[in-house]
Amino acid sequence: LGATPGVLLLPTSMSPAAAVWLSFVVLGARAIGLSWKGGSVPRLNITRGDVVSIGCSHAGDFAHQLHITWSSFIDGACVFSGQPYHCAVTMFPMDELVEQTNSSGVPNCDGCPDGKTLIYDHCKNHPEFVDVGLLPAYPQRACGENPIQIQDCVDDVANLFDDRVYLFRPTHDRCYLKGAVENVRNLYAQIVKHPANQVKFVNDQPFPHCLPRNNTPYFNHSDPAGFDGPGECLRWVYPGLTWAGKYKEENIFTYDQTLYVNDTGVGIRDKGFIYIPDVCKPGQNGPDDNGCKMVVAANNCDHFGDGDDPDWAMYGETNGIVVLKPCVGGYVDKERFPRAVEVQRGLLDVYGQLGDDYVMQKAPHMKLVGELIKAVTGW
Repeated sequence: LGATPGVLLLPTSMSPAAAVWLSFVVLGARAIGLSWKGGSVPRLNITRGDVVSIGCSHAGDFAHQLHITWSSFIDGACVFSGQPYHCAVTMFPMDELVEQTNSSGVPNCDGCPDGKTLIYDHCKNHPEFVDVGLLPAYPQRACGENPIQIQDCVDDVANLFDDRVYLFRPTHDRCYLKGAVENVRNLYAQIVKHPANQVKFVNDQPFPHCLPRNNTPYFNHSDPAGFDGPGECLRWVYPGLTWAGKYKEENIFTYDQTLYVNDTGVGIRDKGFIYIPDVCKPGQNGPDDNGCKMVVAANNCDHFGDGDDPDWAMYGETNGIVVLKPCVGGYVDKERFPRAVEVQRGLLDVYGQLGDDYVMQKAPHMKLVGELIKAVTGW
């Protein structure tokens, strides 16, 4: 190591590949973050078909959104309390409309007459308004049909036919009322080939609104309930998974998200995080040389290690699962997006507050994750 802080001096006899890897390990161990081709994410050996999106609440909405929009890359989802795809901005026949104002939380509405918009969170608070039979229409037709007319739009829903999905709604969830997550299940049931075998919906656990971990107590209790939400999810989407072990802090690396965005005013932070198990590091081929898996856990974040981060990493270390954590919560240009209230609060755009194309691949938050997946996998 060099005497100058943050500077790594390498032997002149070391091969270029070895030098890059040593830089990666040492800088990561210092908790400085990886320095990989100027701060980009490293290329890893991820098996096609083994990428899953995960999240809870707004991040659950987004995990579901990612799964459908980027279905050529993402082959499953774990949604802990989420609303159906594109539902937040879709008008259904039973909807009660309100005046569209500068303070509206739903600045874009698909189907509303001029001057009108939807009640905020109608899919979460009024799931009975949702016409489930209409939900598949948007991903099937929004890009145009024969031929596709909109580029960087939504992948073919045929990619979803064989996917596995884990859905969770606790019985004391006051944010997503009874019926809200059922509508997500019912959307998937109209798309996948065998819903009973591919979609698992857990709705009998007495937790409040949360992603429960082993130490999470039931509603109105103080003792840990011992429900392993991350493990339940992962064992469903990756059948045959082994139990969690210990994760290694030195396997947490940062990357420069500005390399993957072309707009600095849409709430995307400068840095994101990636947990890379030993068996998945560059040059490694995963468990039994079969490649690695990857979960995508986008959220508001400025570091890795809080909340459920360690749970995903513990399963990741023992099962060869990379944890990619794109981060929002950055600067929002309020002049351009005056009604992006949720994005200004640090949330992912699941309400169309950055544009009516918010679920499409070209939308800012969706594009970031797609570019990161392509960079890590090389697909």
